Amino acid sequence: MRLLIMLLVILLSGSSYSQNITIINSYHAEYPWVINYYRGLNATFNDKHHITSFYMDTKRLPAEQHAARSEAAWKVLTESKPDLIILADDYAVSSLSERLGNDTTPVVFLGLNANPRNLSLHYYENFTGVLERPLFRRALLFADKLLTKKDERKKLLMMFDNSRTSAVAISQIRNHSTSISIGKLDIDFDMIDTENNWQRTILESKSLGYDAIFIGLYHTLTKEDGSHAEPNIIIQWTATHSPLPHFGFWDFSIGPEANIGGYVLDGYIHGRMAGELVVQILAGSDIRQLHYVSDQTGRLLFSRSGLLRWNITLPDIMAEHSYWTP
Repeated sequence: MRLLIMLLVILLSGSSYSQNITIINSYHAEYPWVINYYRGLNATFNDKHHITSFYMDTKRLPAEQHAARSEAAWKVLTESKPDLIILADDYAVSSLSERLGNDTTPVVFLGLNANPRNLSLHYYENFTGVLERPLFRRALLFADKLLTKKDERKKLLMMFDNSRTSAVAISQIRNHSTSISIGKLDIDFDMIDTENNWQRTILESKSLGYDAIFIGLYHTLTKEDGSHAEPNIIIQWTATHSPLPHFGFWDFSIGPEANIGGYVLDGYIHGRMAGELVVQILAGSDIRQLHYVSDQTGRLLFSRSGLLRWNITLPDIMAEHSYWTP
């Protein structure tokens, strides 16, 4: 009888065992990329996974406050004592990886634009994760099919905010030059600090001979007084005032008051890939055998009203494989 009771206790305790996961986010909870990768993560978790989240808010806070947010994140980690840690996006990884690499707690990263070797992650046996690799070349070539100058050279402007994330992201398509060519596309890069400079660049783009604009990240722009410019206002202003059609690289940047479309990186899929790694590790898989993965495919996403505004019609084969927003 005593043996039977002991077995029941073991079985019952095992069935209710909670696996604690702490997620350290580089950005804030309302950031669309964060919302989308949480959807992907949550699609892989179940009621045995207890989640603690901390948001560093580095998109909105000035750079001089970032180190303090990293220390606050470290305090959360030491107090929560998680079974597994998720580091989301570059700043969380770069600011915490060295300390976590000297621990045994498994760490899964996502949204990492940087080369892992540059952060010495290859030395840490408790690290794996999902590399964020925007599909720039394919996105540019897809959009090329929609522009009116068929079979001619086209001049494109690629705009980003002047953030660490933007610099690392576009390093995947250029070295240190401000211009590149891909096929018949001539592409200039512009990394911008302020809302005023962003607006001036947009308004001057057509007169400078560009055929279209590709908008990447626009989330760290500042106003004249140095305060943070609201990203939704930036992209809405762009949609209203741009003299040229403008495309995006991330799913959150597409919509009726945003970019008109593009071959985009899907935050949900990215988060789900990370979640699948987490589940494998918590189920007993050896993290050392789980290699880095990265985004291999995106999806065609277009705004119907945006295409209508610019009188753009998708080729039939492209329309058949596209997702749509108003």
